[in-house]
Amino acid sequence: MLIVALLVGHLTASLKNTARLVQAQESRTRALYELARKLAATLTRQEIEHTTCRFLQEVIPGCQIRVIEPNAGDSLTPPLPAPLRDALEQRQQTLRTENGDPAQARLLVPMLASSGLHGILVCDLPAAQAESTEHRELLETIASLAAVALERTHFADAAHQSEVRHSTEVLRNSILSALSHDLRTPLTGLMGMAETLSRGRISPERQQALLETLRTQALNINQQVTNLLDMARLRSGTVELNKAWQPAEEVIGVILQQARTQWKDRPISVSLEPGLPPLCYDAVLMERALWNLLENAIKYSPAGSPIEISVCRQDEHALISVCDRGPGLPAGLDSDTLFSMFRRGNPESNIPGVGLGLAIARTIAEAHAGDLLAENRPGGGASFSLRLSLALADCPEEELDEQP
Repeated sequence: MLIVALLVGHLTASLKNTARLVQAQESRTRALYELARKLAATLTRQEIEHTTCRFLQEVIPGCQIRVIEPNAGDSLTPPLPAPLRDALEQRQQTLRTENGDPAQARLLVPMLASSGLHGILVCDLPAAQAESTEHRELLETIASLAAVALERTHFADAAHQSEVRHSTEVLRNSILSALSHDLRTPLTGLMGMAETLSRGRISPERQQALLETLRTQALNINQQVTNLLDMARLRSGTVELNKAWQPAEEVIGVILQQARTQWKDRPISVSLEPGLPPLCYDAVLMERALWNLLENAIKYSPAGSPIEISVCRQDEHALISVCDRGPGLPAGLDSDTLFSMFRRGNPESNIPGVGLGLAIARTIAEAHAGDLLAENRPGGGASFSLRLSLALADCPEEELDEQP
């Protein structure tokens, strides 16, 4: 009976020890899964390093963790000796005594992925823990997870940079194409008219007509160059909005004055909904957006046909609409194509322009957390509407204090 009791006790203790080890392994596996989930949501190298170090400090108390770049071994204090550097280059864990203290050690774990070494995990911990096989395996597993995350961010950054370079190249080619065609042609006409005027052999009436044509062509070229510069500035992402509370009729009044100077014979009507509150917007940018919409409506509608500008409220938004009686929008044309850069209603049209007006207007609307809507009108024509929010949160706090 004594032998049986000893045997049963031994088996029970062994079973409890096994159960404890299984529970510890399960807990570690769950923790590693949670780490992998967190690393999958990180976007930058700094986030990955912070998440990894914080996790290790929780699972290995008293451990000081940091991550250094693959070629930053000399930044350690003291610097890495040649044997440890060689070991890291061979992708092996290395152990060294910290500052000659046998109770403390520094464990260097290479962070390896399929594309190579992405960093070195530097762990300062007690020597007993550093020499533990369990801790070494845990550190190696965590270093592998972090290395895979670093590799993912590296390739994501490379893909983003490649996309940016491609977009920049496409934009550059488009601008060069616009400059070579849509600007060179009117410039050639300007040179011919200037040469005709310089000879002085034409009647005063003919001179006045040529001067008017010169002015119109110069205004068109100036508008095209302005659009190119505006789009380059907006696409650079460096534009800061100077928002302020202003009535919509202020910016409409500015563009009407400019329009009456350039298009004297074109009837333009304005309709404002009574009781509409002030809007929070950047006056300069909003002027550019509305001017492009107005110019687009005038260019693509019959001469002498009326242009209508209206401002109304729609739920929690204000709609500033520019409507014409032209041919309307082509059937089956989606908004992304309509508002894309260098897109024109008729590529072979003799109407001056480089196809940037609507793209600039939409970019400005989106910068104001709004949108640009387009639709055909009943009875013919098109309507383009800037939709802006009436929410107070869209304006700076210092402006809110001034709002009655």
